[in-house]
Amino acid sequence: MSEQKGKSEGISRKERKLQTAKEEKKKNRPSGKKKPGVKRSAMPGKEVGGEQAASALPAAQSERKPAPRKERSERGASAGRGRASASARPAESNDQAERLSPSERYEKRQSERASAEAAKQASGQKKTKAKRETSASRQPYAGSKAPVSGTDMGKTQSGRVQRDPAAAGKNPYPNGNAAAGKLTAAPADAEQVKVGDRIVVTIKRIGINGEGVGYFRRKAVFVDGAITNEVVKAEVLETQAKFIKAKLIEIEKKSKHRVEPPCPVYGICGGCQLQHISYEGQLIAKLEIVREAFSRYANLSDLKIKPTLGMDRPWDYRNKAQLQVERRDVKGAKSEVIAGLYEIGSHEIVDISGCPIQHPQVNRAIDRVKAVLGDLNIPLSKGDSRGGRGDIKDSGTRKGVRTIVVRNGFQSGEIQVTLVTETADLPRQEDLIERLRLELPEMSGLSVNVNPFKTPLVFGERTIGLWGNEAMNESLGDLNFTLSPRAFFQLNPEQTIKLYETVKAGAALTGKETVVDAYCGTGTIGLWLAPYAAEVRGIEVIPEAVEDARRNAERNGRDNADFFEGEAEDLLPRWAKEGYSPDVIVADPPRVGLDRKFLETVLRTKPQKFVYVSCNPSTLAKDCKVLLDGGYEIQSVQPLDMFPQTSQVECVTVLVKK
Repeated sequence: MSEQKGKSEGISRKERKLQTAKEEKKKNRPSGKKKPGVKRSAMPGKEVGGEQAASALPAAQSERKPAPRKERSERGASAGRGRASASARPAESNDQAERLSPSERYEKRQSERASAEAAKQASGQKKTKAKRETSASRQPYAGSKAPVSGTDMGKTQSGRVQRDPAAAGKNPYPNGNAAAGKLTAAPADAEQVKVGDRIVVTIKRIGINGEGVGYFRRKAVFVDGAITNEVVKAEVLETQAKFIKAKLIEIEKKSKHRVEPPCPVYGICGGCQLQHISYEGQLIAKLEIVREAFSRYANLSDLKIKPTLGMDRPWDYRNKAQLQVERRDVKGAKSEVIAGLYEIGSHEIVDISGCPIQHPQVNRAIDRVKAVLGDLNIPLSKGDSRGGRGDIKDSGTRKGVRTIVVRNGFQSGEIQVTLVTETADLPRQEDLIERLRLELPEMSGLSVNVNPFKTPLVFGERTIGLWGNEAMNESLGDLNFTLSPRAFFQLNPEQTIKLYETVKAGAALTGKETVVDAYCGTGTIGLWLAPYAAEVRGIEVIPEAVEDARRNAERNGRDNADFFEGEAEDLLPRWAKEGYSPDVIVADPPRVGLDRKFLETVLRTKPQKFVYVSCNPSTLAKDCKVLLDGGYEIQSVQPLDMFPQTSQVECVTVLVKK
């Protein structure tokens, strides 16, 4: 203090005055901080803290403001599922009548995706400020600033310092990613992840819908097309409280089970989900789907599960097709009839001619029916209203065929054709019958089913036979069946025999047991077990199915099998009061699982053995938990692959009374 005083006294009054003025000027100098009042972020064309002002504007204004590139959220929304972004797709005229074939459309989309990705990589090399800056690999950083290259890097959630991989001589992108040697850092918290962000995920398993399931900061991430043990880069499409949905962008570590899908419309039609996985990998994945369900819903993480029963040839197995039809204009011709499934997420029909999981006879029959409908100009419910045949008067004004249904008898060799229409008044019926008989000499019957309502259900209540037999013949093992157009029958006969043999082995009948076949449908499982049981009683709520089951029992000489119309939860207690108590109950319910009242009835009836046939591992595990708590224990679990190339898995679980 005294030293400062001495110094101040040693200078003149004029110098002291000048020094005071300088200090006052310095004190009043602007500090660079924003003054209160109008926010700069609300002023057009201004930037604050490296963020685009467009993000603070109303949507309509921000769209009018030119910008060097779209924000990530816009790119994610425009890209959609498995498509190139709107900006990357070539513009098409609204008046364009030409339509591409499925394979041409697939190739076009693949080319668009590649072009879009190349454009993104090129633009990613430029340093531009955005709402949240990203690394060269477009991986979002945790903050608005990228970490500086060197030793002082941002830390991961675990606190580990992330260093420049190039500095260590390591390449974290084994597939030759252009971003090799660049820093990547993800949001520190899963709740910070936004739509359009790029995240890196290690896939732990396959989900029940065929998607890859991994975790980002302990939150589940679902990525279509990813495989167990792969490390993938994915773009976030949707964020929820408990999960994230993302789109596969790049595979950084590839699974040994990844293969090239043989179908040109795989990923477009939605009929298959696992063609990109080898069949060995599919069987493993389906086993893990069942294991995960029991672990999650029944607390049985160490349950012994048998290997999945698969097929020697997992193609050409479906004996029935139900395809939507449409008349389309095509290049070089006036129109053609196409048949297929609706594209994922749209109402556009994808032509699946030559589908590799349909039996060749089914594909051939579909092609012949399409050709005849086109040649005779039979009205269709889709396509005719916006075109039809220009060379035939009034060809586009009538409602008509909406669905072609073809069933092939693997054993009988018969073909059954059913046309689902909006009206029973189908024109040129005699010509239609004559042409189809010529084109399909193995056709045993032709019918029209009338469904005038807009509904996801294929069939209506009324079926009219146009020609031939009302029902077709088919067999399973030594059982013979007659199948009407609406009758349910297993779609994979080869695997159905394995399924029924598994049920028989699980029931372990000696010829003295009484068996109840709940949810019996047309009675196929009950009839399969009847020769090995003292008595079989089937229960089904649909009257027509009960009648079919009784006819099938009579036709096959199963005198000890009878079938009853009603609810199992009503009939079982009534039979118990009459002194009837089954030794074995077999249940094959729909995907929603067993009715709660039915489960309570089973626990009251207490059969020695319960054989559960399920097509949904989640509801299977939940129902088994109820039975386990009620005094049963699991004896065996056997997954079966009834539908190769899809994510569906059948499972036979045997429970015994403790």
